[in-house]
Amino acid sequence: MMSIVNGLETAFGNEIVFVYLNAADNAEGQQAFESLSLPGHPGYVILTQAGDELYRSFGIMREDSLQSAIENSLSDLTSTNLP
Repeated sequence: MMSIVNGLETAFGNEIVFVYLNAADNAEGQQAFESLSLPGHPGYVILTQAGDELYRSFGIMREDSLQSAIENSLSDLTSTNLP
């Protein structure tokens, strides 16, 4: 999955910030995993700068599915002018 996410980060890195966390690190990653109530991993959450959730998924994903989620989220931000 990392190669897919890294490729998407290259494509969208100027528009969004990618954060990589380890859900089993007994620290920040685990806290984020629990606070977001993710039922499994890998987990993907797209948030606005204000912390509003635009998209959520977990498990293995195809690159085109994750890319579509990013594009749709960016489109939603543009059309609603969310921060």
